[in-house]
Amino acid sequence: MRAHLMTRGTLRGQDYTFLGEPPAEQWWDTVAPWVFLESEELIVRRRGGDTTGLVISGIPSRRTDVLGTRVRHTVVVNEAHHDRQLALWLVRCGLDDRERGRLGEVLDAAFDGDFVDAVMSGADEDVEIRLLDALRQAAEVAVEEETEKDITGSWAGAVHDAVATRAFLARVRRLLADGAPGYAFTTHALGSLDGVKRVASTLPDDIAVLLHDSDLRGVERLGKASLPAPRRDGTTSGRRTRAMVLALAGAAMALAVWWLIRQL
Repeated sequence: MRAHLMTRGTLRGQDYTFLGEPPAEQWWDTVAPWVFLESEELIVRRRGGDTTGLVISGIPSRRTDVLGTRVRHTVVVNEAHHDRQLALWLVRCGLDDRERGRLGEVLDAAFDGDFVDAVMSGADEDVEIRLLDALRQAAEVAVEEETEKDITGSWAGAVHDAVATRAFLARVRRLLADGAPGYAFTTHALGSLDGVKRVASTLPDDIAVLLHDSDLRGVERLGKASLPAPRRDGTTSGRRTRAMVLALAGAAMALAVWWLIRQL
């Protein structure tokens, strides 16, 4: 398991970046068009085998920058299935505002302003070990709740709907357990079922999506998104237009001949 923390320091030049070593791959880019990582988002991605990633963003901090703007944290965990208890606690933090706030307190305690400023100024500190130790200690007191069986296929629900939240946790459990590929994520960027269906038709594996701005009740299964009619190229359109003109001209000529015959 690998863990990384993105945050910022106090000074103007200490903008948001990963402390210490950054992740080797930004695998979450595959869903980046449909999430706002500056806000409260959660992404779980299983690509099969030993590749499971988790991102939780918008974690509140008590710290502020030099302008007084509230700092936020983002945590990235790779190979999350190696510590199931920690992964599930982080997922619950991503779905519950109070738990997310508690996670922010844990991070602030482990990474105070002086420590962050020092690392961003070049101090050599083992950020990853410090981060994993803090997260694991916090997750030790978490109580694992039972959930329903996973709902197969792709579906959508609302973040604050209890039924959808339990289904989301069931999907995450399966992604952590059996290695089947898939996505489970929240989104501020999508607000309708049609939008989620388009995303489902774009991504290669099943998705479970919780919308922040939605009044959906329960779980809505996602069918195929309706695709726009194929565009016809100019050549085909031109040929059909010419054919219609010729047909009309022929009909007019036939009508003229018929009229002349009637006059004889």
